[in-house]
Amino acid sequence: MPKICFNFHCYRDIPLYADLCNLYLADNRFDFTIGHLINHDQKTKHAQFEQVHTYFLEVEGLEAELGDLADEIATKFLYSIWLKSAEVITIEHRLGTKNCLQHHVVNQRFCSECEPKLSDINAIYDISDNCQQCFGHKKLQDYELGFKQQDICDVVDKIVQGKEVCLGETANQIYLSLNSINLTNPIQDFENQARPLQQILFTHPQVITSSFIVNEQQALALSSFEKPFIKLAPNKNLDAISEHEKQHLIASYYDVTFADSRLLIKIAALLKHKGINWLFINKPNITKTSNTLRVTWLDSAWVQTKTLSDISIEAPLPRHDDNRYLQYDVSYKKNVLSCHIDKHAEVTSTTHIASKPLAGIDAAICAMHSGLLSTGCITSAKGFFEATSTLKKLACIYFSSQQSSSVITQNEQGDINSFLQLPILPQNGVELIQELTSSDKNTIFKKYNDAFPDTVTLVSEFNLAPNERLDSLQAFMAYAALIVLPTEEISSSGHISPHLLSQELANKFHALAQTYQGNNAPRIDFPLCAINSDDDFSVHNRSINWRKTLASLMSFKLAGANPAILAFGFFDSFTDYLSNWIDHLEQQQGIDAVVLAGSDFSYEVLANRLCIRLGKNYPLVVNRQFDLDGANIAIGGMYLAKRRR
Repeated sequence: MPKICFNFHCYRDIPLYADLCNLYLADNRFDFTIGHLINHDQKTKHAQFEQVHTYFLEVEGLEAELGDLADEIATKFLYSIWLKSAEVITIEHRLGTKNCLQHHVVNQRFCSECEPKLSDINAIYDISDNCQQCFGHKKLQDYELGFKQQDICDVVDKIVQGKEVCLGETANQIYLSLNSINLTNPIQDFENQARPLQQILFTHPQVITSSFIVNEQQALALSSFEKPFIKLAPNKNLDAISEHEKQHLIASYYDVTFADSRLLIKIAALLKHKGINWLFINKPNITKTSNTLRVTWLDSAWVQTKTLSDISIEAPLPRHDDNRYLQYDVSYKKNVLSCHIDKHAEVTSTTHIASKPLAGIDAAICAMHSGLLSTGCITSAKGFFEATSTLKKLACIYFSSQQSSSVITQNEQGDINSFLQLPILPQNGVELIQELTSSDKNTIFKKYNDAFPDTVTLVSEFNLAPNERLDSLQAFMAYAALIVLPTEEISSSGHISPHLLSQELANKFHALAQTYQGNNAPRIDFPLCAINSDDDFSVHNRSINWRKTLASLMSFKLAGANPAILAFGFFDSFTDYLSNWIDHLEQQQGIDAVVLAGSDFSYEVLANRLCIRLGKNYPLVVNRQFDLDGANIAIGGMYLAKRRR
């Protein structure tokens, strides 16, 4: 009889897959063996250096029986956003064992067995009814407790009537409404004064493309069992959307998700039956029983934008015993790094967690070390780590709205240096205009002022938030947006809103870039310039001449260029310059790999254009076990060659 193996290759560990393997081990229909391997793809210079978790089931049986089993396994192993690939192969010898796999707690509250019953409005199936496959009835969240079928129908009726419905109590409350929800006391990202995006719960996945611009990867991710939030732009095709959508889908982006609990699945099914395809939802980032997962697409796979659950990984000896960054507490014991998230501080604290600025290039160094932990290619700073690394000559591109954005390098000797710091921009539009006027030798700004006086007035009224980083890509994009966008996109009654944030301008600018369908765009200038610093210990010696970049945008707008092509050209040109600078570093010291990290990589046009260029010549390292910022920095800080104070 043939022996076959079902392989599930994943970017990170998936407790549900481990649990399903254990369930099949107890299945007496076949002789199963199971296993979980962690491999590192280091086959070629240009392969991505990343951990690959492989869960596998081995079985022997008749061909007809194995065919039915394959269909069953494909149904039970729900699609995960962390699944890289799956395969069924014939094998000669078994590698697995009869030992159960150790794994973290499985929080899955529905499965292929009970989810269809929950979605069927004609089925008499309560959210507390037993499911012997996933035991979701034992994992109800706080806001689901006590709900019977009639209670759910009452909730749906209130929503249809236009009322705002609240589920749960205190910090774990979830709000549902057909109208946008007033985010009173939201859990905000106060490090950069960002406002949270309005959240959308889609009830009818089959018609999501009529309301939002969704690609294949995003559609798959939304349908995964993790049910993440994904930042999507609304569909501006006015012929395809309803009057309700024209009235309410007015922002550049929304956080969109599908139902992720038994109660929400029931509510969504009933609303879909009543012709409601989506509604607004407001979920807390973290509750006592669940996390709100947000992901973004970077280098052909998903990565979290923020870590919201505890992490434990095997790791080499760090330089420090423990570290704290924001709400992340990291410690090291017996070859294991543990990162604990202080959920109490995130949810209930009346004082907001401020982002303590890290000195110089410390954040980028932390990101580089954290990225390398995911590769298995342990690097060293002056030989402190294990010296068996195949990755020593490195570049790290760290763009963040929370910490200093920079491009750093490490040579073969372990010396780390700054190649580039993003420019420190003026705090407000008045200062920006003064800088442009004083440096405008070719009178570009004067011509622009004569041609677009209303736009210049709007620029003069704009202010970055008091605590906002002035050296972030987000701030750079905000000023570019003021120059490129039509005035009606950013003004009200001819004046800029005093509460308009750089995040909102950056979102408008990025959304505009995404509307451009071509691959060629005007060449926007991003020339390097020296940093004149009185600080003898300054680690930065070069940046980007932002005045010439903005002047370049003004020149093309004066020439009549379409705003969408200019927005796309900003990202396309910037990533082309970055790629050329990395090539220059390759010639100087050699580059084994490039680490990408930082919250600004959530701008997908930037991420996609950069990965297309760099990926042709260098392995790209993205730590998918952690996130772009947050835990990524906290864990990397354990290897920072700097004394704690």
